[in-house]
Amino acid sequence: MIQKISLRNFRNHESIELKFNQPFAYIHGANGTGKTSILESIYFCATTKSHRTNDEKELIKRNEGFASVKITTDSDRYEIVLSKNGKRASINGVEKRKISDFIGHLRVVMFAPEDLDLIKGSPANRRQFLDLEWMQLNKIYLRQLNTYKNVLKQRNSLLKKIGFEDDLTFLNILGDQLYDSGIEIIKERRQFIEELNTNLHEIYPLFSNHQVKIIYEPDVDEKAFRTYLHKSQKQDILYQSTNAGPHRDDFYIDFNGFDAKSYASQGEQRLIVVALKLALLKLIEKKTNKQVVLLLDDVLSELDLEKQRLFLNHLPKEHQILMNSALPIEGEHIQMIHLKKE
Repeated sequence: MIQKISLRNFRNHESIELKFNQPFAYIHGANGTGKTSILESIYFCATTKSHRTNDEKELIKRNEGFASVKITTDSDRYEIVLSKNGKRASINGVEKRKISDFIGHLRVVMFAPEDLDLIKGSPANRRQFLDLEWMQLNKIYLRQLNTYKNVLKQRNSLLKKIGFEDDLTFLNILGDQLYDSGIEIIKERRQFIEELNTNLHEIYPLFSNHQVKIIYEPDVDEKAFRTYLHKSQKQDILYQSTNAGPHRDDFYIDFNGFDAKSYASQGEQRLIVVALKLALLKLIEKKTNKQVVLLLDDVLSELDLEKQRLFLNHLPKEHQILMNSALPIEGEHIQMIHLKKE
């Protein structure tokens, strides 16, 4: 359980410290008080990524040189410092030279309005979800993913330099390396989605009578990927890019036999994504046998009162929950934290 969080120069927070004394903390306050930034900072400290931006410099308060997040849990102390020179991360005062050695210790699952892109957004959004969540649980996947990205970068660089009549030996070697790591990525993604679906089938019926399922859509299967790499070199040389492989994978949410993007309402889409995140939380708990911190950013919006009540009643009580909203809610055993504008 997170006991304390301290921020310096993170987003609009110059300096703030919050202590948590209940498993369920509800952060509320007017717009502009930095409620979302509190949850974002916890997610950033756990994953070294922001759920709101790919430009990490945006996390540093304007006109400041750095931002820092310190989190104290029941057993450990985590710190991440961000500056224009990069990130430094440490656990219990020991700096982790590799970010991969830092990721995966503080377990969090976050829902934010941006997560509706898992239904409505681009394939890149969905691949990022697959990669970020599975690599925290599976170091083999992280290794294969890094290998694949490095080889893909080399192959695409080579494709920009060679012509149809050149020796393709090195291109074929890179193709074989890409295949070896690529088929492992496809297998791992398939397994991850199967396990997520198992949990989703248990959780989603708590909120709705509809039927939902995650459908994995690999760009190519294992056999087609090898065939492509062996027979499409000239096409790739023409386009100066590798035009098939796991880097173009996708998935979609099946909603009563149709794509949820077009057939589910805004409220239903939100419930689907929330259920997906709860399914992920359950998966992480099974894999690690550890509690997970659940971060809920503006989760009740676009849910009617009945759905809000249903949702709050079915939140997992065995995990720490940090939730925010512009309005306070009522309930026993909830720590109310009111933020004011700095």
